[in-house]
Amino acid sequence: MNKKIRNLLAATVIFSGLVTFGCANDVKSFQTDLSKQIETVDKQYKQLDYLSTDDQTTLKKELENSKKVEKSGSRSDLEGEISHLKKILAPFESKDRKIAGEITIAGELRYNAAIDATNKEKLTDLIAKSRDFSDYESFEQACQAALIQTKKQLVEAVSNQANVAIGSAYIPQTDKVDLTAIVEKVKKAENITIAYSYLSNLQTTTSQVVSRTKENESKIKAAEAKAEADKKAAQAAAEKAKADADRVAQEQAQAAQAAQAAQAAQAAQAAQAAADTSGSINNTNHTKWAVEDGYNWHNRKGHSRIIPPGGSLPPGYHWQV
Repeated sequence: MNKKIRNLLAATVIFSGLVTFGCANDVKSFQTDLSKQIETVDKQYKQLDYLSTDDQTTLKKELENSKKVEKSGSRSDLEGEISHLKKILAPFESKDRKIAGEITIAGELRYNAAIDATNKEKLTDLIAKSRDFSDYESFEQACQAALIQTKKQLVEAVSNQANVAIGSAYIPQTDKVDLTAIVEKVKKAENITIAYSYLSNLQTTTSQVVSRTKENESKIKAAEAKAEADKKAAQAAAEKAKADADRVAQEQAQAAQAAQAAQAAQAAQAAQAAADTSGSINNTNHTKWAVEDGYNWHNRKGHSRIIPPGGSLPPGYHWQV
């Protein structure tokens, strides 16, 4: 073997060694990357609060398989496993977020005064099981069913409150129009999820309308009470004026009667006085003879009268002693 051939063989051996050394370094690097990725996935999945036991088992198996690949896998296997692990948590994180959202809503709803004991118990039970359930699909369906039933009950309860407010005789007209419009949207909603989306607005508006309706009712009733009081006061004043007028009229009539009586008494007294003055009254305590004018004691027969004490002298007669 000449020198040229020996040099060529030596160079080939050296190059092969370098390639082998380089490949070994690449595998080691991917093993390190895969190890870090396994650690990251393990840490992140343990931070998820609402994973089913089935999903936890699946993830643990995936990580165990990745550890095996890390120890004995080729460069392409390592590279593929790293790529796989980077994507593996996404669907589990999505499930966790969905359950977390539903459990948060359940926690808020179960304290709402409008839901009954049965729905409250269902929500409380779901919250208690949310950290330890086996199958995601079954638990998620149970959450959905409980939330839909509870939301339905809340929508009905709040809608009934709104309808009561709308039916009040004291609701301001503008409030009646606004509240009726929201209730109509709830009625026409295609499903309970859409109807529930109006609930917050419906509750707030109903509360505000009820408050304004109470104020309006107080004002109207106060005005009605004042009008009634004014009416009664006017009636009392009219009745008093009539009574006063009747009393004055009665007093005037009595005064007139008294005046007439006084006048009659005065006339009688005057007549009596005149009679007494003219001697036409028998003021003695015994009877007296009255003889017709033109006759005397001797021819008095048929032309005379006996007048008792206090009696009056007839016209055309004279006393005869």
